[in-house]
Amino acid sequence: MLTETHPARQRTGGPVLWALTSGITGLVANVLLVLFFLLAQPFGVSGPLAEAGQDFMWLGSANDVVIVVQFLTFIPAALALRRWLPPTRSMRIATAAAVGAMVAVAALQLLLVAGVLEFDVQVVFVVATFLVVYAWVIAVSSTGHRHGTLPRSVTRFGLLLGVSLPVGLVIAAAGLLFPSGSPAQLAFVIPGVAIAAIGWLGLPVWPLVLARRVFNKPPSHSLS
Repeated sequence: MLTETHPARQRTGGPVLWALTSGITGLVANVLLVLFFLLAQPFGVSGPLAEAGQDFMWLGSANDVVIVVQFLTFIPAALALRRWLPPTRSMRIATAAAVGAMVAVAALQLLLVAGVLEFDVQVVFVVATFLVVYAWVIAVSSTGHRHGTLPRSVTRFGLLLGVSLPVGLVIAAAGLLFPSGSPAQLAFVIPGVAIAAIGWLGLPVWPLVLARRVFNKPPSHSLS
């Protein structure tokens, strides 16, 4: 019949759209961020290069606005993912913490754009909230792996992504124990920053993976 409905398809279609929107806008934000650092050169540049970089400062503000969309659309995807995970108290807490962190990221970006917060202050809070999101990625990936409710390829990627940012930050922070600019410090800071940057830029891939490998089919543990 033409009026026949497909409840399973309807339930999974929404999360797919939200996850795709979050992932795509996150990739756009990454491009804007990279271009901002390459063209605007906000740190350590003076003279003609600094003057030329002023023409590209808008890339930073554009990145901030796109991140708001990225994380607000990430929220319904995170909430939907609970259907593919055991209904445990730890998962409810992890999801609630992640959603709260996503709301906080969006709010902090808006406060930065509005000029209410200085970048040096705002970035500290943003990194802290990002760490909560990455902890959630680790939690859902490990739980989905143990219970077999998420594909192994998804859980392996999630675990790798989840540890990348915190591990990179810890390695970079260890470099602060050595004299500034010393080879020993650089031996920690450079790889630490590189690992953390890969993790930071890789976050938009997570909702895209969920859209492609998880949200396109009903939860396995709910099937008869």
